[in-house]
Amino acid sequence: MDNSVKRIMAWFPLKPYGFYVTYIDEGEDLPEGATLVQPPMIPRPTFDFDTQEWTSAPETPIEPSDMQKIVMQQAKTIVQMQSVMMQQNKDIAELKGANA
Repeated sequence: MDNSVKRIMAWFPLKPYGFYVTYIDEGEDLPEGATLVQPPMIPRPTFDFDTQEWTSAPETPIEPSDMQKIVMQQAKTIVQMQSVMMQQNKDIAELKGANA
């Protein structure tokens, strides 16, 4: 291997955000879709080829699946039932106290 050839890091931006790194030999053409601009340490890095700048991509809300929606609704129902049962237990305890 010829150690006289200098290797250069290049970054391939990913959609919606992120990147992967590759190396090219000095003097080699930059692959299409790659940049030599090193990404900063930011969350969700995204690259704008027009401005040649990395920015933090906005967070995209994640829509829960139908199954997740069902599970969330069941959890809410269970919490409501537990609340009603706790109140009933308090009411019963108060009535027992009144009858003692």
